[in-house]
Amino acid sequence: MDLSGVDLQRQTLRLYGELAARRESWAGQLVFACGARASGTGLPAAVSIAGGTSLLLDPDTAAVKSVFRQGGVDFVVNTLDEALRVLKNEIRKHRPLSVALEGEVEPALTEMRERGVLPDLQVSVGEAADNEGQLGAENLWLAREGAVLVSSARLEAWLMERGWYEVVLECATTAEMRKLDARLLALLPETDAKRRTWLQRIGHYQRIVAGGTRVVWLTEAERRTVENSAAI
Repeated sequence: MDLSGVDLQRQTLRLYGELAARRESWAGQLVFACGARASGTGLPAAVSIAGGTSLLLDPDTAAVKSVFRQGGVDFVVNTLDEALRVLKNEIRKHRPLSVALEGEVEPALTEMRERGVLPDLQVSVGEAADNEGQLGAENLWLAREGAVLVSSARLEAWLMERGWYEVVLECATTAEMRKLDARLLALLPETDAKRRTWLQRIGHYQRIVAGGTRVVWLTEAERRTVENSAAI
């Protein structure tokens, strides 16, 4: 199922949260996902915002090109050699990067096993994990309910500890969105790196959704403050 607008941003935020709930920093780590439209799940943006690198093995050429045009992935390549060459340097330097590898899944998985490529996390989206497709890394399986991924129990507990709730805020224009982001950044504590980084970077990776909708985690008190300021 293709995602656009608010659903894509909500899904990306949930994937970002799944990463944050598992590791304080993803710098120098590799996240892997494969399958048709794997590049369009929001995962590459979520991983990059979390500071990590991602490899998306996707046989759907049209989907890959669409995500690339939106800024959702940094590079599109046709061979595993190219993908590993690009990723290796960024992993070593602890810099975020996303690479989509166009090609059939099974041959590429076989080559990855033969070459000993071991991602730090493998993400399975919308279906149960396939043991044959595992590369030995930790696996994160995310079920789908309707259009958007269902948050895991781990993520729900992580959000509950912080008193954060998913809030969708609408703006009529891009200019209004910039003002909203500025208000949100002024509201959030300077030490709140997770939410501040999300606000500062999501527009870069999902340009289409940057102009009308912002999905963010807020406490109830923060939500009321934002709504009251918008009403003035």
